[in-house]
Amino acid sequence: MKVVLTFLLALIVFQNSYQAQEPIGFEFDYARFKYDSTSVFLEIYYSFAQRDLTLEKIDEGYLVKGIIHIEMKDSTGEYYINKDWKVQNILADTANMINSDLVGLVSVVVPEGVYDIVVEGRDFSHPDKKKRIADKLVIEAFPEDEYLISDIQLSSNIKKDLSNKKSIFYKNTFEVIPNPSMVYSENSPALFYYSELYNLLDETNSSNLRLDKLLYDSRGNIVYQKSKMVGSGQESSVECGVLNLKKYPTDSYNFILTLVDTTTNKAYLSNKKFYFYNPSVEPNVAYASAQTGYMSSEFGIYTPDECDQMFDYIKYIATDSEKDQYEKLEAIEAKREFLYKFWARRDQQLDSPANEYKEEYMLRVEYANKNFGHQFRKGFKSDRGRVYLIYGEPDYLDRYPNEQNVKPYEVWTYNGIEGGVEFIFGDVTGFSNYELIHSSKRGELRDENWLRRIAE
Repeated sequence: MKVVLTFLLALIVFQNSYQAQEPIGFEFDYARFKYDSTSVFLEIYYSFAQRDLTLEKIDEGYLVKGIIHIEMKDSTGEYYINKDWKVQNILADTANMINSDLVGLVSVVVPEGVYDIVVEGRDFSHPDKKKRIADKLVIEAFPEDEYLISDIQLSSNIKKDLSNKKSIFYKNTFEVIPNPSMVYSENSPALFYYSELYNLLDETNSSNLRLDKLLYDSRGNIVYQKSKMVGSGQESSVECGVLNLKKYPTDSYNFILTLVDTTTNKAYLSNKKFYFYNPSVEPNVAYASAQTGYMSSEFGIYTPDECDQMFDYIKYIATDSEKDQYEKLEAIEAKREFLYKFWARRDQQLDSPANEYKEEYMLRVEYANKNFGHQFRKGFKSDRGRVYLIYGEPDYLDRYPNEQNVKPYEVWTYNGIEGGVEFIFGDVTGFSNYELIHSSKRGELRDENWLRRIAE
């Protein structure tokens, strides 16, 4: 009895440690605005996927609650911010609203310096469900003696609203709803943007300021361009608007605002990268094959967590040297470039706009997570998931769930490998965790007496 209790206790601890790593849909972005000669006004935008938060039934409908945790350390290692904020939202029903995001912002004045920033979102009711994103943030105060542009805030909507001044998104007569994911799609193709122009009050150049709005695709081609003259009758002004992305193909884009002094031809710019998913518009082959560099790929906007997650997926097909190389990488840009080159080396159809090898592999990951996971491990990390990712779908799959005196097991047969090989998976523990107990494939676990491991 003591052995059984010890086993069950270990099982509970193991299960809890697995659940502690449950992901949650969470993103963040930021923008820096002018404050004074030594500090900037920093806005940190965040979004929770409400479907991943715990629903609490209340009289008005359902309540979802999250915690946003922000840490900022300066170059000496001292905390400038180390704080939690509780956020919540009431859903009248769960039919559609559960698929929307809980969006918010945190504003803070930050002195000049270089900071390590960590933003974490977690479920209020289950704190182990969380996502942590780290980045490096450079804060430089806006000088007073030259034209300047703030960061660009990408938004899902901007409304002129003088009456809603209590909204956390209200500023300069506008309600600006942020889009922290920096992703748009064919179902939401309207890219709203907000920025501020500073130090415009200059009598010598009262009519010589031009604002250029440019949209570049991943090849560096200008796909949108518009200009206007900017008056300098006031110290600062707001530049906001909307771009309809519906006619553009799936790609990563770079939106740039450039303030040009036409007298001196000196330019002051601000840019923001984003990703647009639009399968309704077919990219031509020349467009796709000309894309070069990781910043033009989907990996150009990956967070550190997303890079590490992708590397977990591809460990099975990575070489030993590739594994060693990635493990030594610390900078996010280096990780993005590694992933880009990893898949580019395996793209066997260079005349195609897609990387078919990558698409097939990621479909296998999705299938493995759906079909081979259990309460202790995600599907792609299971033995069946590993074999499925490396070798694909078997030619024959025989299941034996109810054999007499034998625990459930499966036999996978691949006719095209080494003249025909088998992989045998058994539910050794009885918890639907099918382990590899024998294979005739060279380099895999071989145990001719595998039946004894699953005998009851």
